[in-house]
This record gives sequence, structure tokens and C-alpha cells, in this order.
Amino acid sequence: MGRRVDHLDANFLNGNLTMQCNNVTTIPKGLLQLRDRLSSMMDSLYCDPKVAELMNTSMGQYLNGHPFLALAVFVFGAMATVPIVIFLTFATVTFIGATVGFVLLEVFLLSLGGVSLLCVLSALAILSILVSLVLGACYITSYNVLNFYYSQRVSRYRVTRLEPATNITVMEQDGDEEAYGKPEV
Repeated sequence: MGRRVDHLDANFLNGNLTMQCNNVTTIPKGLLQLRDRLSSMMDSLYCDPKVAELMNTSMGQYLNGHPFLALAVFVFGAMATVPIVIFLTFATVTFIGATVGFVLLEVFLLSLGGVSLLCVLSALAILSILVSLVLGACYITSYNVLNFYYSQRVSRYRVTRLEPATNITVMEQDGDEEAYGKPEV
């Protein structure tokens, strides 16, 4: 590009602006429009209160005096946002995935434990019913066998007298000794 010229003698020829001073420099019309747009954009940027506050600090004044460093800081900040955003997105997705996975794993394990507990309790209920049936059958059988045995033994004795003072029943055996232990027909 050409150098900055303070005294211009402008002639418009074929869409090009010709500047005259000691030497002639031709600047395309599109480049001048771009410069004007950038200049108006920079003016509006400097009018922003936050930017004006930043430019009043010592760091802002230093960066204003060193435009290459300011450009490097701006480019670094712009380029650093992409990996930071990618990392934060990855961290968020990983956190959400781990949380959902943990919840699903906990739900699965609690469901598995609940089903196992239900199976064990059902088996214990069935086993307790079976054991109670077997014990009940044993009780009824032994009761009937013992009742039958003692009823046969008691039927051979007759009450002879009741001692009133002691409330004792005296029993004597009916029949002879050979009939003892044999069932009656």
C-alpha cells in the first residue's frame, strides 16, 4: 500500500482514486470503502463504555501503544475460545453421561437386588409352608398314634374308688395279664 499523504489532489479516473504528492499512489475504491467501514466500526467500538473503561487502564494504554501485541492478544483470545468451548462441552457431556450412567447403573443394581430379594423371600415362604405342613403332619400322626396307644392301655383299667382327701383315682386292671398289650377285637 502507499504511504499516508496529508495533501491530496484527487482525480477520479476509471473507478480509481489518484493521490498526488511528490509521488503518485493509486488506491482501489473497494479498499477505501473498507478503510472507511473499519474506521467507523473502530469509532463505535471506542464509544462503548466498557471499551473506554478498558482503554483508560494502564494495560489498555499499553496495548493501544503496541498494536501488534494487541492484535496478538486478540487473536490468541479468539483462537483460545474454540478449544476451551470444546473442552467445556466435553466435560459437560461427560458429566451428564456419567450421571445418567450412574443413575441407570444404580437403578439396574437396585432392581436386580429387589428381584433377588423377592425370589429369596418367595422361596422362604414356600419352604416355611412346606416345613409347617410336614411338622403339622408329624404332629397329627404322632398325636393320633399316641392317642390310640394310650386309649388302648387306659381301656383295660377301671376306676375302683376315688380317694376324696387326696383327689387320687385308683384304677385296677380288668381281666388277666395275658390280654395286656393285645388289641381288643
